[in-house]
Order: sequence, then C-alpha cells, then structure tokens
Amino acid sequence: MSRLWQDPRFGPLAQELYRRCGLVFEGGQAHLFRKRVERRAMEAGHGDVDSYLERLAFGIDPEEFERLVDLLTVNETFFFREPEHFRLLLDEFWPRWRERGEVRVWSAACSTGCEPYTLGMLLRERGWHEGVEILASDVSTRVLGEARQGVYTEFALRNTPAYYRQRYFRTEGGRFHLDASVRSMVRFQRINLAGPEPWSPPGRFHAVFCRNVLIYFDLEAKRRVVGRLVASLRPGGVLVVGRSESLLSVPEAPPPLHRGGVVVYRLPEETENESEVSPFGWRSHV
Repeated sequence: MSRLWQDPRFGPLAQELYRRCGLVFEGGQAHLFRKRVERRAMEAGHGDVDSYLERLAFGIDPEEFERLVDLLTVNETFFFREPEHFRLLLDEFWPRWRERGEVRVWSAACSTGCEPYTLGMLLRERGWHEGVEILASDVSTRVLGEARQGVYTEFALRNTPAYYRQRYFRTEGGRFHLDASVRSMVRFQRINLAGPEPWSPPGRFHAVFCRNVLIYFDLEAKRRVVGRLVASLRPGGVLVVGRSESLLSVPEAPPPLHRGGVVVYRLPEETENESEVSPFGWRSHV
C-alpha cells in the first residue's frame, strides 16, 4: 500500500488516480504530487486545496480531473530516443513482416509523438512507408493535442541527427515544425492503459512500444497493462519496453529476445491464414 494513501488529506485523491490510471506516487514523487495538486488548486481559482479536493471527490467537474492527470503524468520524450530498438525491428523483423502484407505498430504511451514520428521518418528513409499503420496513444489529452500539431522545441530534437532535422523539419520562430508527410502516417487516440473500465485491445499489431512507462506502475498495475498489451500482439509480435526496464517479474510478458545487447519481448510464431478486422476497421493478415 502506498504511504500517500494513508494521508487523510491527499490519500483519497491518490487512490482514485491509482484506480483510474494505475499511477503510484512514492518517495519524492509523493512530495511532487502534493505540490502540483496545490498549484493546480490555485490555478483553478480555489482559495485553499481542500475545496479543490472536494470538487474532485464529488465529481463536479470531470474535465478538471483530466487536467490534473495531464499535470501529474510524466511526458518526457524526444526524437530518436533509444534508437537501438528501431534498428532491431527494421533490420531483423520488418522485411519479413512486409512480405506478409500491411504492418501495424502501436506506440502505447506516445506523449507528444516523438516516438511514432521517429519511426515514421525511418520508414520513409527506407521507402517502407506505404502499407503501414501507426497508432499512437496516451492517457493525456493535452500531449495528444501537441502531438497532432507536430511542433517542437530544440529540447525535443536534442538527439536528432542533422540529416533528419534538415529533411523533415521546418524552423519557424525558434520552433521545429514536422513535415506533413510524416505526421500523416500516425493516427492518435486517447487510451488509458491501466484504467479499470472494460478494455479491448485496439487491433493486432506486429510491434507495440511501451517504453519508460511501466516503471511508474506497481506490480499489480504493471501486470494488468502488460497483459493488455500482449493481447494486442499477433503471433510473432514484439513488445518493446525501455532500456532500463525489465519484465522478468511479470508472468504475462512474452519470452525475452536478446540481440546484441538489445532486449525485446516476442510472442512465438503461429501458422495462421485467417484474416480479421480490428476495432479500427483495419484488416489484418497474419
């Protein structure tokens, strides 16, 4: 049990955030949680934090709860982050996937879109951008709005090679505008990975990225999320988590696959000729 849950003032809100989103705030994160809630209370026009907490507890303003989730979730991201994952998928798996038809990828916690857009640029460079579906999702409506716009600061491009900056970005007013040819490759949707509501996998994918997110969940929420992500993979599909993350304690995870110091989790292959239509209307061919 989280220590924050025992706080008579902030505990009920922390428990509700866990119930809805799987978020856990421990140690220094608990202090940051309190400070951000207090700050948001003042921004929302409340003279004290208690009246703001009552507003949330009674469900008077559901949109305000979503704003708070946006404020509390970590959205650190940048282009070409942990590029070894992209190299492994494109070099080892992608040619075989392309031979079987359309390739589908899900960036399951995309933040402002740097991850799926990086994949889009790499695919365009190889001439593999046709016959690809890229879904990108996040729990935060704010970052999804920013992702759709495709406008970034220098900080988000700090790991981007000069070639890709020049070819795929236009600079205007100190901001970097991503080319429409890449933005058009990605479809964005709000999905709460750890939510308690009934949840169906949004299709069957060759690869699912969920990097540097599971570290913010406790084991119970992590197992729930990984189970859902694995259910969205097709036979032979690959689950990609962050370089510093491990799923060895999560029984729902597929077997790890090690390639030159890179670890991904891959479902076994199956021979299957049936096609199916996903909830998005995409027709998949295994």
